[in-house]
Amino acid sequence: MKQRAEYAKWYGDTAPPADILEKFDYGLAEDRQNPKAKWIANPGCYATATELSLAPLLKQKKIIVDSVIVDAKSGVSGAGKGLSRSTHFSEAHDNMMLYKMNQHQHIPEIMQQLRTWEPKIKAIQFSTSLIPVTRGIFITSYVKMQQPISDEELVQMYKIHYETSPFIRIQEVGQYPALKQVVGSNYCDIGLAYNPETNISTIVTVIDNLGKGAAGQAIQNLNIFGGFDERTGLDHLPIYP
Repeated sequence: MKQRAEYAKWYGDTAPPADILEKFDYGLAEDRQNPKAKWIANPGCYATATELSLAPLLKQKKIIVDSVIVDAKSGVSGAGKGLSRSTHFSEAHDNMMLYKMNQHQHIPEIMQQLRTWEPKIKAIQFSTSLIPVTRGIFITSYVKMQQPISDEELVQMYKIHYETSPFIRIQEVGQYPALKQVVGSNYCDIGLAYNPETNISTIVTVIDNLGKGAAGQAIQNLNIFGGFDERTGLDHLPIYP
């Protein structure tokens, strides 16, 4: 994060010196500003999936900017290996719980990136829930459109935007991704639909929080820095079913 005050507010910690922060390039692999930067800030898992969900619509000014709602869900591995009541088996199994309402630490990171694409966006409604799976991020985003659009046009827009991104897979019209089709991989799968009755587009996005949301993207960024094929060391298949 470029604004040092955000660290104390969201992380309860002192920010690194300003001259250090300025050296970092934000590591959203599909939208690197300085691919040769030696210092790379690898994005958070929720941030990665949310930003990839919204990038095409924001860049092309297709949405009403104060309408963005993001419902994000994570498997228990997102909390790390530390012990806590919420990740205890008897709490997490056969259960679902919302946490950090309006306080998740990825919110400022997400907003910082979204504003690089659309400076007019002031805020989004972002909620996070824990679901009883080991790995995976499942995000459902809702946005109001500036103009009506067909499902076919929406899907085609995303396919064109990500046509050179080997790890982004856009689902066909009427198809929506499931977690298991990305678990154990570096893929990000996105499904889309437009409701003409509400003028709302729904974007369904899944990643593995330990892959594309963490170590996988770190390796992808290393490949970009080194001039290697982005897929090097990452072309393994998801664990499905």
